[in-house]
Amino acid sequence: MLNLDSKKEGETHLGFTFHRTFSLIRSAVSQILRAAQQAEDKGLAKLDGKSIKALTSLGSIYAEAMPRYGKGSGLLNSRNFLTSFGKSVISNDLYLDQVNTQWLMHYHMSAPHGPGPLFWNQIVSKYFYSGNIFTAEDIIEFIGNFIFETENKVLSKRAVQSTVTVLLGSYTKPEGLGKLKLLEITESGRFRVQSPVVPSAWVVGYALLDFWKAQYPDRIGVSLDVLMNSGFPQLFLMAKSDLDEVLRIMQENQYVDVHRTAPPYQVMLLRQDQESILEKVYGAN
Repeated sequence: MLNLDSKKEGETHLGFTFHRTFSLIRSAVSQILRAAQQAEDKGLAKLDGKSIKALTSLGSIYAEAMPRYGKGSGLLNSRNFLTSFGKSVISNDLYLDQVNTQWLMHYHMSAPHGPGPLFWNQIVSKYFYSGNIFTAEDIIEFIGNFIFETENKVLSKRAVQSTVTVLLGSYTKPEGLGKLKLLEITESGRFRVQSPVVPSAWVVGYALLDFWKAQYPDRIGVSLDVLMNSGFPQLFLMAKSDLDEVLRIMQENQYVDVHRTAPPYQVMLLRQDQESILEKVYGAN
């Protein structure tokens, strides 16, 4: 039997069945974040299943799935302890209710370099653009083909359908990432990508530094055209004018410099200080 949730050593993405059939539930992830803080304060080596049972009120399956959502959302590290983003969230938005928090959770789940599952990035990149209408069957077929092409596995339709239900529910349910207003369900039961709540420039700026670190680790300069076509703006459903505005604000605050003397225009990285941007995300300007 195939273990669809297993990963090879060195891989950082979540496995295919990480969700255990549950969509992202922010209140449950919030319990995990509090437990992570308590476990670290107690000097534990990591937040394990036994600690989760002792420190939360979550059932056994939730206790498996929700830490994985915490990791995929960039809130927890490999030991289930808080990342810098997770620490900012627990200090400023414990119930993960703010749009800024939900945008960054979406970004981490969707970024091509992880830590979310590989198929999540593929679905967001291919289907999430304003005005697009698709069906659950479209996504089921796409994921089935994607898994076959990348892992040479043939999955049952039932297995793929469960994962698709989880992914779409994470964006349509208010207890998930519904505040982003990325998806709506039409009267015919299809899914329509909306023009979502616009992320703040600092949300995008934080994500850009993370993306740069993963995609261009040895470069201090990248062509604006390369950045525009990298897939990064599409994660936020951004047009070129939206990205230009983010870069303008980051340039004013000396995080980047944009050279527009002659094409191809260049974006130069001046600072890789994500924690100072997190302070701006949560209002400590």
